Amino acid sequence: MRFNGLMSSDAPSSDETTDPSSRAAAPRPGDGSSGQTVEHLERTASAPTGDGQDRGTLRDIANSLGISSAVALRALRGADEIKPQMVHRVREAAERLHFPLEELSEETEHRGVVAVLVNTMRNTWISDLVRAIRIELAATGRTAVVVPTRRRIPEHPVAADTDAIEDLVRLGVDGFLMISDLADMEHVLECTGNRPFVGIGCSRSFTGRFDTVRIDDEVGQGLLVDHLVSLGHREIAHVGGVGAAVARERAEAFRAAMERHGLGEEARVEPGDFTEQVGQTAGSMLLRGSRVPTAVTCANDVTAVGVLSAARDAGFSVPEELAVAGYGNTSLASSGVSQLTSVDPNSDRLGALAAQFLVERVSGHEGPTRDVAVAPSMVVRRTTSAGPRPETTKRKRISVD
Repeated sequence: MRFNGLMSSDAPSSDETTDPSSRAAAPRPGDGSSGQTVEHLERTASAPTGDGQDRGTLRDIANSLGISSAVALRALRGADEIKPQMVHRVREAAERLHFPLEELSEETEHRGVVAVLVNTMRNTWISDLVRAIRIELAATGRTAVVVPTRRRIPEHPVAADTDAIEDLVRLGVDGFLMISDLADMEHVLECTGNRPFVGIGCSRSFTGRFDTVRIDDEVGQGLLVDHLVSLGHREIAHVGGVGAAVARERAEAFRAAMERHGLGEEARVEPGDFTEQVGQTAGSMLLRGSRVPTAVTCANDVTAVGVLSAARDAGFSVPEELAVAGYGNTSLASSGVSQLTSVDPNSDRLGALAAQFLVERVSGHEGPTRDVAVAPSMVVRRTTSAGPRPETTKRKRISVD
């Protein structure tokens, strides 16, 4: 089904996931048959944002030949157990997809450790990224360690654990990958010294300071709003905009998408960060009073779960009386309990490209900083499978003690 410049199609299996410029990203395992994948085709094809947009990853090579990433890697290394014909096919695919073969290592080489800096270990999106990072680093004989960098001290409610970063430098890590935005970025960068540094899924405000591989949030929020408007929703709210620059950018992208549909006056942003607790509080606020939205988009899947809890507590049925959508397409979204519509950021590509950029910097690449905005897709599930509630439906209110 095609609508508003979007395409809805049956979702491919997780093994088929490739660059969203060529096909829709796959739902996570456990999605079942109810998920539909929606993607924006025109944006990616017409607006490449860097030299990483056209380069292939190890997973791209494997997907193009219908083999696993492990087999592709062993073929690239010329392992004895891989038939020469397969080695030739894999090498040919690698060259066709512009995979950086010059960074390929022998299986016996162990060339170092990369540190992955994260704010939290509670977001399962990070697990998706780390898996993609490790697969790509394996081709160069490297591995990754995940390091939480968020610490709480009385003077600063949220601060970066710069002592841990300095310890990593002393231990001799090859470089750093940052997932999303860290607190105290100036101190973080100072502590990393001259080690290569690449941001993944971070704010576009970091563009030009170091290599960045970002989610194209304008496309992502546009997909959500286009989908909800196509169902008849007009009173659409967003929970987010707090906690990091990338959250504010997603809120801005939501407003822009609403403006594009002539619904700027209907756009409402309820302040919320990336946590379930704050998502539930924000959801409760939205469901109070006379102006209750019929649909809510959220900064991530964790926040959306909080909004679902608020809807349940307020007596709103989902999706009949309230449609809810997340961001990240994590295991939370695909679980049988939530069946949450969510934007899939194409974590495989985000992590793989960032790993490639970092390895190149470690190997001496001194070119200008690069920025790639990876176009996401959307997986439609039960939580947005209905249009707005009828005007005659009485809007429930949460009692305030």
